[in-house]
Amino acid sequence: MKSRRKRRKTLLTVINLSLLFSSLLALLALFFLLRQPEQSKENQLESASSQQVTKQEEKASSEQVNWTVQDQPVKIPILMYHAIHEMAPEEAANANLIVSPTTFESQIKRLVDEGYYFLSPEEAYRALTENSLPSSKVVWLTFDDSLLDFYTIAYPIMTKYKVKATNNVITGYTESSKAGHLSIDQIKEMAKNGMSFQSHTVNHPDLEMSAQETQESELSQSKSYLDTVLKQETTAIAYPAGRYSQTTLSLAEHSYKLGVTTNEGIASADDGLLSLKRIRILPNTDPDTLIASMTS
Repeated sequence: MKSRRKRRKTLLTVINLSLLFSSLLALLALFFLLRQPEQSKENQLESASSQQVTKQEEKASSEQVNWTVQDQPVKIPILMYHAIHEMAPEEAANANLIVSPTTFESQIKRLVDEGYYFLSPEEAYRALTENSLPSSKVVWLTFDDSLLDFYTIAYPIMTKYKVKATNNVITGYTESSKAGHLSIDQIKEMAKNGMSFQSHTVNHPDLEMSAQETQESELSQSKSYLDTVLKQETTAIAYPAGRYSQTTLSLAEHSYKLGVTTNEGIASADDGLLSLKRIRILPNTDPDTLIASMTS
């Protein structure tokens, strides 16, 4: 009797274990069935992501710049700006240094519509030294004095049209956080987004009338500051108020590859790489006048 009960108990245990095992198998099968659509969706997403990356890579490749050696000596229109804002009545004495935001945007839009390629300082140097161009139409935008409105007004407009420019920084003003001028944080932010920052000396002196020692320190210290804070090789100097001497040029040669002046005209290597001409942009320079000045 006891033996029969024991066998029955064993049989029930086996049956229960079999049922449990079967249930586990069923649950496992259900889990995999439910996972299959999800995995399919993941595979589709991965495939779509891969295709998107491929398209981006193809687009980047297609947008690579091809430089072409020119038959004639290269000439570059270097535009010279200072302030971009609505002029206040008390600023009348500096009227020729101020361009309204509306006028500035109309100029940038026209240049983009005309198919101009916007150069960096390094690209300008390459163009002038190798006599080659990345496009049949090029322009180099420069802004002097590192004024705050470059960040608050000009930069958003240029970002809108996806163009780049160079601001020539008075480094002493940035170091001392002078009101109305760019801070180092603003400069770093814009540098990450395609803007270039070059030297406009430390204190904006009249270099032509300065002692050689003063000139040397103004030129070298401003470059050293920008090299350090921006982790770059600063290549260009803009002479304050366009004032320079032969001594200035000789000293600049030790630190810079390019120098821009306020001498009116289109830049060429014949002028000397350290004494390049620029085109001054006035408050009344409309797009037609701008294009005419760049192509004359």
